[in-house]
Amino acid sequence: MTIPPVSLPARLDAWLALVRMPLLFTTWSNVIAAHLIATIGSPHWRLLGLQLAIATCLYWASMILNDCFDLARDREAHPDRPLPSGRIAPRSAWVTGYGLLGLGLGFGVLAGPGPLLLTLLLAGVILAYVGGLKHRLAGPPLLALARWLNWLLGLSAGLVLIPELLLALPVLLYTLALALLHRAGLTATRRGVRFAVIPLALALAATLALYPLGILTDPYALALTAVGGALLLRRLLRLMDDPTRARVRASVGFMLLCMIPLDALLLAGDGQRLAAVLLLLLLLPIWLLGYRVPPS
Repeated sequence: MTIPPVSLPARLDAWLALVRMPLLFTTWSNVIAAHLIATIGSPHWRLLGLQLAIATCLYWASMILNDCFDLARDREAHPDRPLPSGRIAPRSAWVTGYGLLGLGLGFGVLAGPGPLLLTLLLAGVILAYVGGLKHRLAGPPLLALARWLNWLLGLSAGLVLIPELLLALPVLLYTLALALLHRAGLTATRRGVRFAVIPLALALAATLALYPLGILTDPYALALTAVGGALLLRRLLRLMDDPTRARVRASVGFMLLCMIPLDALLLAGDGQRLAAVLLLLLLLPIWLLGYRVPPS
């Protein structure tokens, strides 16, 4: 069967869909919040630009290679996606995916030893995840580890010691809850949703524990974290009553968006309230692009 030629706007839409463009801003949010905390609100602009470039390249590479490895599966389950539909040639996707991975490592070299080490670790986790482990038991923990490393990439603007590792722990646990909830959507069972509730509750507990430890200090951010976390937990607990695929998918999308408010709360907890409010502006391009490109 001959595939008809694709127009330039349609080709652009296909690439934006392939890289899940709206969700790029959640990776930027991780890096920006962590960088501002590491630099006490005085960003090192060159390093921040390189860190964002690394995060962008590795995120796009992960999305592209994910669909490359899943092409045979998607031909049956998701024939409308860019690769199985023929809107993007698989060979072009493979070359672009690995090219972006290499470009990210190049930016890591320019950023310095700390960011380069984290770039290498993140690239390794990405390849392990998209290469087949995402369909196994190790999938959700690997996805959580990737987000944790992305946060540490931003924190590498300063020394990454025990307090910094603890500061990134809520992001790891939150992403684990998100990944488990996404997997629960495949089966739509109460047990699957319950598995997601546990790490979400631990993420909230870990965030609140940062205050008595003195790592975070702002009382208003503490109150907002407690209220927001309780509401999100309530949403998942209510989801257990009727865990249909549509409702689980909607909750996954909501939790993806909440990644940015989580980063903002951690930044506000560090005392950087204005920066935290400005970070929430990253929700705007997600909202605008969401109408054009599916986020997941």
